[in-house]
Amino acid sequence: MIIISAVHIFVSENAAVIELNTGKKYKILLKDYDNLPFACVKEAHLENIIIDAEKAESTETNRFFDGDCVSFLRFLSRKYNIYNSAMSKVAFSDMSKKQLYQKLYYAVLQNQKKNNKIIIEPEELKILCTLVCDEFESSGYINDNKYALEKAKYLKEYKKYGVNKIKDYLYQKGLPKAAIDEALEDEFFEDEEGDLENMLNLLSRKFRNGIDKTDRNEVSKAINLLARNGYNYGKAKKALEEFIESREES
Repeated sequence: MIIISAVHIFVSENAAVIELNTGKKYKILLKDYDNLPFACVKEAHLENIIIDAEKAESTETNRFFDGDCVSFLRFLSRKYNIYNSAMSKVAFSDMSKKQLYQKLYYAVLQNQKKNNKIIIEPEELKILCTLVCDEFESSGYINDNKYALEKAKYLKEYKKYGVNKIKDYLYQKGLPKAAIDEALEDEFFEDEEGDLENMLNLLSRKFRNGIDKTDRNEVSKAINLLARNGYNYGKAKKALEEFIESREES
C-alpha cells in the first residue's frame, strides 16, 4: 500500500518540483507532470490511488508506469536530468539522433563510474535516452534528414569529398540510410562540373609539381587519392587526364 503524500509542489515554466513527506524531492518536466497517470496534488495521499488508465497510455513515457507512483516519479526525475543534458548538447552543435543518444548514454555511464556508484541501471538508461531522443526529434531539436543534407553539402564544398566518402562519413555518424539517400538525391550533388573542380583541387594540393603520366606509380597514387576521397574510377581517371593536360599546357 502506498502511503506517501505530496507535501509541496512548485510549478515553473518548464518543470515541476514535487516534495514528498519523506523529504524526497523530484523535479520533472512540466509536460510529464501534466500527464501524470495518477493524482499528485498538495496533501493528496497516494494511498489506494485511482490510476487514470487513459493517461497511463497517453504518452510513450507513461507506458513505463507500473503502478508504483513513487518509483515513477524517480523515473521521471532521471528523465528530466537527461533531457537537460540533451538540451545543452544540441544547443552548441548539430548532431544526428544516434549521436545524441550515444552522448547521453555514455555521459551517464562515465559519471557513475567516476563516482563509483550505479544510480541508473543500463536497461533503464537505454529507455530514458531513447525517450529523450524521440522527444527531441518530434520537437525538431534534432532532424536526421536536415543534418544529413547540411553535412553532405559541407563535405562536398569544403572537404572536396565525393559521394562515396560522404556516404561513409554520414553512416559513421549514425545517420539512417534513408536520410543519407535523400540528402544525396538533392540537385546540389548532380553538379559534375563541381566534382571535377574538387578533384582538380585535390590533385593540385598533393601534386604541386604536376604528374608524369609515364610514371605508373605516380599515376596510381593520384587515382588512389581521388578514390579515398570518394570518387569512382571513371571520374578520377577523367580528372587526372585533365589535370595532366592542363599542367602540360601551362
